[in-house]
Amino acid sequence: MALKLSWSGRRKLLYTAVGAVIMAALLLFIYERYFTSAPTCFDGKFNGNERGVDCGGSCALFCTADTRAPVVLWSRAFEVAPHTYTAAAYVQNPNPGAAARDVAYSFQLFDDKNLLVTERTGTINIPPVQTVPFIDPNINVGNRTVAKAIFSFSAAPVWSRVGALPALRASNQYLSPDASRLSATIINDSITDANKVVVAAVLFDSGGVARAASRSTLSVVPRKGSQPVVFTWSGGVRDIVRAEITILPSF
Repeated sequence: MALKLSWSGRRKLLYTAVGAVIMAALLLFIYERYFTSAPTCFDGKFNGNERGVDCGGSCALFCTADTRAPVVLWSRAFEVAPHTYTAAAYVQNPNPGAAARDVAYSFQLFDDKNLLVTERTGTINIPPVQTVPFIDPNINVGNRTVAKAIFSFSAAPVWSRVGALPALRASNQYLSPDASRLSATIINDSITDANKVVVAAVLFDSGGVARAASRSTLSVVPRKGSQPVVFTWSGGVRDIVRAEITILPSF
């Protein structure tokens, strides 16, 4: 025989059921709010589509296993005035689309007896450019003479993706016959201003050897606009047949 509940009994059962549903919903909310969360690239966990903890996949940070160390193609020092040198190096970024910020570096200058003359240290940014010139000017060496320069990184770069960079290019490049002056126009084809644009210039002789280098920073290249840039070398540089200008946008 089916048990019939009184009205008060049915009402009590209904209240109990509603209370149970509310409690279950509250417990589910607390669980999802405090004990589970959507995977992110900053949660210190290996989750989502990551290839490692907070790296790879849709994360901006590249996993160490998926990157290669930058390669120093050459490094040299050029005397620009008595007791003053400019050090320069070409570095290859072997990680397409990757950039690294605040990478510690060292420029060591040696004499003809391979004795250390001086060392310049600092941090640099490596933009997502295949070949990156690094130029360190105004290095005072006292009464010493520099015969060799060695560029190296003091720490491993941390590579990450960066947002869209301004579309910059050099036009109207002109090198004077005595290589004392190099001029160009930096054009910004983007719809946004390009700020703190570093422009590097390197002169090469007929043997393909770098003989001089300089850099300039343009505070802004306006959108759909341009800015001139000029490099000078007092007295000129002999046997120069080619000049390379590299534009390094900030990121």
